[in-house]
Amino acid sequence: MPFTDQEYFEVIEKNEIVKKAFENIKQICIDLQKQTNCPEEDLKDFLEFISKQWNK
Repeated sequence: MPFTDQEYFEVIEKNEIVKKAFENIKQICIDLQKQTNCPEEDLKDFLEFISKQWNK
């Protein structure tokens, strides 16, 4: 069963490593969107694509 948003936020607040990763990924996405002017949907699709790559 997937985590709820609230559960994710609780983990982010309680775990410094997860919190740092979340903040870094979020800022990278903000910067990428500003630099490329891509729509949010493209960024979401890109993140989904990336998430499939780390097990290869």
